[in-house]
Amino acid sequence: MLWGVPLTVLVLIGAVGGGLVLQRAFPAQPRTAGQPGSPAVQQSPSDIAEISFTPDAQAHPDSARIHWTLQLHFNAINMRQYETWKNTVVEERQQQLPEDEWQKAYASTRDAAIKVHRIEPGPDDSLRLLLSFVSIQNPADAPAGLHSPCVRWRAVYPLVLDRGAFRVDTTPPGGAIAEPC
Repeated sequence: MLWGVPLTVLVLIGAVGGGLVLQRAFPAQPRTAGQPGSPAVQQSPSDIAEISFTPDAQAHPDSARIHWTLQLHFNAINMRQYETWKNTVVEERQQQLPEDEWQKAYASTRDAAIKVHRIEPGPDDSLRLLLSFVSIQNPADAPAGLHSPCVRWRAVYPLVLDRGAFRVDTTPPGGAIAEPC
């Protein structure tokens, strides 16, 4: 059990390195999702999520640790690695989404174009991230009422320090806005 987290970290580091090599060898082709005029989402040969920060967010003293948490979180979703995902969220979130429900919820999801726009202090030494990203999925797996293969999200992700690491906390009601691309 104690080797699970370090082993997962090593596997993800290897995957990131391999993904970068593959990305240079096989440049991604633009993939337009949704309606005409919608933004192009880069489909990379791997499922490594690309995360960027605005200059303001990058200047935050914890930006490197936040980047690492988000990288693990979104890569776990894209690669269908529930155990890795569990290490990026608080226990309450794990209980809200047990593995069988999580696998169904993310069965066809690929998150991309993740951008952290702002990092603000929250209650009890937590942080609030204002971020945007695009989810590509089977339209049947899209959020209720959207039925789109491409969903653009604008969300507030609360982060808390838990056991020495940042973890994504439960999202408050109204903490995310979704619209078709």
